[in-house]
Amino acid sequence: MPALQNPSTPPDAIVLQDYDHHGRMWSLEIATGLLRPASGRCHGFVHVRDAPARGGPPVAAALYAEGHGAGVLWLQYGPQRWDCAAVAVRQVSEPDGHRLFTVSGERGPELELRYPKPDPGPADPAYDWIDTVADDFFLWAAERLADAGTADAATARRALAEHFATGFPPA
Repeated sequence: MPALQNPSTPPDAIVLQDYDHHGRMWSLEIATGLLRPASGRCHGFVHVRDAPARGGPPVAAALYAEGHGAGVLWLQYGPQRWDCAAVAVRQVSEPDGHRLFTVSGERGPELELRYPKPDPGPADPAYDWIDTVADDFFLWAAERLADAGTADAATARRALAEHFATGFPPA
């Protein structure tokens, strides 16, 4: 198998696999959060959120690793990004069916996203938790970034950071 080339990605960007569209890859410009089509080994996942209600372009939400070896795990929303070791991430379901995704730092919440629960479509008796997570990037990210205070969660985060830093072929 030939090596995957990445000629279209500038040094201040990272190649990510689209969480919602099989086979699609994006180059995320880290400083701005802007996306453009890309190719190469992926270093995480990105979800392209529809344009905000106030207008403007779609927003990229990403979980990825930078660096060699263990790498640093980053969470990014638009131009904002956080070292995952320095923040707490939480996602909750509200009684009205909406979901709330929160990134909290030392001074409290730094990002709060309230969004409708993804619509699974027509009733499907086989729809289960795996499908629920597959339909909701923010739920998936919150599960990956569960409290690192436990040995299992810390081990899982380390493994994810190593996997993303090494890079993986697009699926």
